Amino acid sequence: MEKIHSAEGEVLMEISPLIDFRDKNKFRSNLHSITTPLHVQTKQGEHKEKQVELSPIHDFSAKLRQPSIINVLKDYVQWQIEWREAYAKGKSIDEILKKAPNHAPLSINLDVTTACNYRCDHCVDMDILNTGIRYDHEQLKNSLTTLIDRGLKTVIIIGGGEPTAYPGFTDIVRHLKERNIKIGVVTNGSRMQKIAEVADVLEKGDWVRLSLDSGNNETFRAMHKPVSKKVTLDWICSQIPDIKKINDQFQIGYSFIVVWNDCEANDMQIIDNTNEIYEAAERARQYQFDYISYKPFLTRAEENNAEVVNLTQQDQKLGPIIEKIRLAINETKPLEDDKFSIIESTNLRVLENGSYKDFVDQPSTCHMQYFRQILSPLGIFNCPVYRHVPQALLGGKHEYNDEASFEETQKNTLRLIEAFDASNECRDVTCLYNHANWFIEDLICNPEKLNTLSASEERHDYFL
Repeated sequence: MEKIHSAEGEVLMEISPLIDFRDKNKFRSNLHSITTPLHVQTKQGEHKEKQVELSPIHDFSAKLRQPSIINVLKDYVQWQIEWREAYAKGKSIDEILKKAPNHAPLSINLDVTTACNYRCDHCVDMDILNTGIRYDHEQLKNSLTTLIDRGLKTVIIIGGGEPTAYPGFTDIVRHLKERNIKIGVVTNGSRMQKIAEVADVLEKGDWVRLSLDSGNNETFRAMHKPVSKKVTLDWICSQIPDIKKINDQFQIGYSFIVVWNDCEANDMQIIDNTNEIYEAAERARQYQFDYISYKPFLTRAEENNAEVVNLTQQDQKLGPIIEKIRLAINETKPLEDDKFSIIESTNLRVLENGSYKDFVDQPSTCHMQYFRQILSPLGIFNCPVYRHVPQALLGGKHEYNDEASFEETQKNTLRLIEAFDASNECRDVTCLYNHANWFIEDLICNPEKLNTLSASEERHDYFL
């Protein structure tokens, strides 16, 4: 897929009919020109039972029904019901937008930078790294404040690039924690001193996850290719106990993307690490990580740049690989105790048992883009799968920095919900929001269920 940037650094990839990039000073959305909304273009499916593979952290329909935020869900569903009824009576979406609920996303992925000091072969965002595209720091803080004032609950500070490479990383973390926002940080571990600098303000429910993907120094350096020679797996792991001494209330995780022979990304064959699954778990426990998480290799689909599980191999070839992974993970189970956990991602489990097909059976409408978005130096996007993809663009990088821009971006979100066909765009994506989307669509199609909708247990977990 061709990637083009404007002079200001905004992504201009295969220009979507929903976006007009001709004004290089600001994004101008053409979403208001939608004449036939998605909910009448495509027949929506029936309610689907929850996939049994969903772990509690991925049961987003239950999270949305927590007592503290269930009214946000109800407001959105009620608005969708009213909008669909209004459209049937000949009203446009712009007319009914005047009655739209006034909520921010409950959770965002915050890409603070595109800069990265690694050259990972398996990076799904390689084409956007080190482009020099950046925020105005104060406008970024203003955007976060605006979102918090409108109901933002959690922020995951993550890629594009390496978050701790952002000069304002510490300031952003403290800005969020001063406002009682739960945060997660996904880092490559090369600048753990930056984590140590904010460890004192992190609390129970916050987490830091290190992308390590290996069990020894040789594989680690071969996979990640850090610029600095001092950055080794041993060096990174040795810093965890000292951070635990500062504050042991937040979780620190060891992330291991399982890569097997024949996996390819960025036109390169990726290093097989399946022989290091146990070695990595043993290392994680030794260095006081709270857990190790295993997930399958992701690549990007050529037709729409979506992140997808790599299923290019024939089933008979993939079977022995999955069996090998299963046996290795089973061997790690005795390492678990009350201080250390083995976590298998939903994506890995559905790949193993073949039920990933249930997760690619998407409804036409993705409702979760209302509750969860991506804020990036490249713009605001509707889903982490479509980071820097123009079909998913909601606005420019600072389009939440004041009340007026917030309202316009929210309108764009509701318009895109009626224009982004998930059943087509996400047909190859094993979507963790699949069940939640079907659940919400069922409420909209059956309004009587909204009146009897009961709250779930309050977990104070709003990460989406």
